Amino acid sequence: ADNLKMQENAAHQANLQELCRICGVSFKTDRYKRSHPVHGPVDNETQGLLRKKEKRATSWPDLIAKVFKIDVRGDIDTIHPTRFCHNCWSIIHRKFSNAPCEVYFPRNSTMDWKSHSPNCTVCYTARRGVKRKNQASNLQLGKRLKIIAECARKTKSVKKQVQVNNKNLMKKIANCKKIHLSTKFLAVDYPA
Repeated sequence: ADNLKMQENAAHQANLQELCRICGVSFKTDRYKRSHPVHGPVDNETQGLLRKKEKRATSWPDLIAKVFKIDVRGDIDTIHPTRFCHNCWSIIHRKFSNAPCEVYFPRNSTMDWKSHSPNCTVCYTARRGVKRKNQASNLQLGKRLKIIAECARKTKSVKKQVQVNNKNLMKKIANCKKIHLSTKFLAVDYPA
């Protein structure tokens, strides 16, 4: 029983490593799998940006506290993820750059991280995965096929009508000699 609990906690921690500390989004959604550590010094790009703005913050916990109002200094590895996503990194950059756009945070509230339990949302969503779109029921499929067949029938009848009209027009053109008089039938000779 104790070994099983340790395995569950290890799986829980592994699932946490796939989630953003700030917004809770999975790193799998980013096709480049970019993530940044919650603790430690900021990267070179951010450091350069902060130097331009003459900001004193040099560590990620300071910046995260300033931008998102989250204190990550007291984080526990078994409860909180240790990395944050590139989207949140971009939000931090926009906050300190001269970008005219408004800083947009995707969630209304920050994630509330709890320790592992039998109905743990972190482990449950990792096990369940992303919900796929349901296929159309057979009733709807039959109805759709019927509509498609009806549309095809209508367009076929319209095409057939156009073809009949074209044939009649060609017959009229071919019978033009019968309708109009030829110059051979005229009694008067025209000068050559």
